[in-house]
Amino acid sequence: MNRLRWPQKLAIGTGALLVLWGLAGFAVTGFSNFAGEADTWVLGLRVNPLQNVLHLVSGAALLFAFPRLKALSGTALLVATLYLVLFGFGMARYDDQVVNFLNVNAGSNALHLFSGFAALAAAQGAVWCRQCDRAAVKSA
Repeated sequence: MNRLRWPQKLAIGTGALLVLWGLAGFAVTGFSNFAGEADTWVLGLRVNPLQNVLHLVSGAALLFAFPRLKALSGTALLVATLYLVLFGFGMARYDDQVVNFLNVNAGSNALHLFSGFAALAAAQGAVWCRQCDRAAVKSA
């Protein structure tokens, strides 16, 4: 395996965090009340099984995509979009008329915002690394 570049390391770290968070969430919630509000917490963040599934799937996607920069750029962009949209849903839940189907609180919103921007940075970094590789091949 070639030397890992910073977008790949970022994807590994973010993916591992999300997978661990999803597993810890399932240890607390199980599969009951899948997309509803509940009083279930992991380290100060509210969770429910729907959130746990999203964390596991997106984290696993980053972990599977990190070895190839081309795969990482697309996968990380999808994960970034997902988490920034989840952050938007989480912010909308502060309106009393919006159902909190993700069971989020301020800490969960912060995790979604951090994950979204980390995945976006990994996607953009992977694209830059690929461009640098192509430029190096042309100049050689």
